[in-house]
Parts: sequence; C-alpha cells; structure tokens
Amino acid sequence: MASKRGGRASAAMTALVLATYGLQCHLRLKGCTGVATTKDHLVPYSHGGEDVLENYRPACRSCNSRRQNKVMTGYGASVVVLIGPPAGGKTTYLLEHAKPNDVQIDMDAICRALMPIAPTASHDYPEHVRHIGIKARAAAVHHATRLRERVTVWLIHAIPKPDDLADYKRMGWQVITVDPGREVVESRARRERPEQMMHQVARWYATYGVPVIEPDAPPVALTSTGRQW
Repeated sequence: MASKRGGRASAAMTALVLATYGLQCHLRLKGCTGVATTKDHLVPYSHGGEDVLENYRPACRSCNSRRQNKVMTGYGASVVVLIGPPAGGKTTYLLEHAKPNDVQIDMDAICRALMPIAPTASHDYPEHVRHIGIKARAAAVHHATRLRERVTVWLIHAIPKPDDLADYKRMGWQVITVDPGREVVESRARRERPEQMMHQVARWYATYGVPVIEPDAPPVALTSTGRQW
C-alpha cells in the first residue's frame, strides 16, 4: 500500500527501500511488471503499520495499486478461499469450521438474502437479483479483506480464474479445495441444482481436473504479528 504521506521524506524512503531490497516486485500479482518503482507496506498504515524500512518492500506500481491495503498473512483478518465444483460441499465445509464473528461471503447466500421470498431451489434466482448480488459481493470482498479484527473471512469462489487463484496465494490467503469427486458432484447437482449448473460442473473439471484431498484440520488463525518472507 503506497503511503499518502508524500514529500521528500517519502521519496527518500522509496529510494532506500529499492536500494535495500532490490528492484524485484515482492507481490507479483496479476498484471505485475516485475520491476519495482514504489514501496509497499507489509502491514498497511491503516492497520497500524509504521512508515519504517522494515515494514516496506519493493513493488511495481500495478501491484501496489491492485493490493491497496488488503490483508496479507500475519495480521488482521485471516482470509480462507473455498474453491470447488458446484454441489461440492463448500458451504457445508464453511459451516462446520467457522467460528462466531467470522465473515462469510457466498454469492448464493447474498442473492437469497436479497429476495423477500426465497426461491425454493438453491442457486436459482432471476438475472436482476444476480446482478445486484455481484455488486454486493464485490463490496463485501473489498471491505472484508481489509479487516483489522482477528477473525476469519470465508470467501467462496467456486471456479476462480488461474490468475485470481495465483493472486490469492501470493497474498498468503489459505486456499482450500472442496471436491468429493466428479461422480458425487454430478449426482448432487442433478438432484439439488438447476439444470444449467451441470455446465459449471464440467467447467470446474476442465479447469482443475483431479480432485484435491483436503486436510482434516480446519484453518488455524494466526496469533503472531510477525511474518516469514
């Protein structure tokens, strides 16, 4: 996150950061140019991070702008991204592992909450509701991934693009794949989801292939403000 406290002191600090840590961008997010020209707070100023050399790393302008003050592993909220095919059990996994005061961001739950009369089938809502839901989800992600509170933010992103998935990992967010296998998923989808959801099932397996076996242990919230680089 670039400092807004500019002037000669800020420019001198940028030069010192680049001289100390080199010119390689430490974030390497989508659109990264690779060459650092700015300084990025490890712990954002808005989260109590100081304007000192130890709390900066080199970043290209694109990544610095893309990250802004999103949390990274080691302070503030812990972000857990649940990916997996439709009807794979992501919401069930979340409910089994979430704690009081955690935050859930789930497109289906958002859309259902927007409708005074909930649809009888899950993941089945009109286009105008879906469009509002997309905007609401984006706003929720924006604010939740900047929380200072030590809670877990559970983000359901069923089929992320590969570069979005890479960004999640670069930020140090935990990514968990929930996939019981194609046979189970297709059986559930036929029983519980709209017919068009089978296309999303096919898309998942075309993109991510063989299911990943998940660990039994739930994610553990970090208690230290230190970080390893």
